[in-house]
Amino acid sequence: MERVKTGIPGFDKLIEGGVPKGFNVLISGTPGTGKTIFGLQFLYNGAKQGQSGIYVSLDASDGSFRSQAEQFGWNLEKLEDEGKLSIVEVPLDTLKVNIFDMIEEEVAEVKAKRLVFDSLAAFAINIDQFAIPLSLGGEAIRPISLVKKENKTPEDKKYRYEVMPSMDRDPKGRPFYSGTSDKRITYLIVNELATLGTTNIVITGTSRESEQSTVDGVSEYACDGMVALRSLTIGETLSRTLEVKKMRCTKIDGGIKSYEFGKSGIVIE
Repeated sequence: MERVKTGIPGFDKLIEGGVPKGFNVLISGTPGTGKTIFGLQFLYNGAKQGQSGIYVSLDASDGSFRSQAEQFGWNLEKLEDEGKLSIVEVPLDTLKVNIFDMIEEEVAEVKAKRLVFDSLAAFAINIDQFAIPLSLGGEAIRPISLVKKENKTPEDKKYRYEVMPSMDRDPKGRPFYSGTSDKRITYLIVNELATLGTTNIVITGTSRESEQSTVDGVSEYACDGMVALRSLTIGETLSRTLEVKKMRCTKIDGGIKSYEFGKSGIVIE
């Protein structure tokens, strides 16, 4: 099986050398465990290997993920200029945005091999903002157009959205999901991401108070793999651990591993 190396020191050897190509791998954890850093490191290392990628942001539209990248010496703007990285900041103040068409266009434009979706939790909270197709395909007519300025520098890369009128089907003839179940929408997201031909890191959150592995309780079943990040404070010591809980078609080096934030990102000890 062809595998995609994350390039995260100590991680790939836990999963037989890398993530199986085309898989959706869920990264779960409470705030501050490094989920976004894990995803950015995956994309940055991919760009160095000649594999372009896309970062889809619903959580950090203020650009805080850029600051996180800078602290490890990852120049995201340089990668954007070189066409190795595309950052899609999904607007949460516009109704009926078809996020899947947005992502599909970006994948085609940069010929992406890797994708990070950040995050399922944010998507479920804002479910009523989006037009969610139940299937892809049909004529190349987009219900919501994605138009870029001719100046494609990172600071000028803007999007324009046309609000789609309320309808049961879009111009492609695709039925839209009109429910409000975050569990149902989670399956839809994961299934749609799997059609892109990219290897994906899907980020979600967990709650310290809940016994569920994730906040939605279903994404760990929908995804092909799952990595749980945890942090625990004992006295004045902060301990961070990582566990590969699931990876289909893979013999996992199981157990709880320690990790830390080094100068160049996450390092599994």
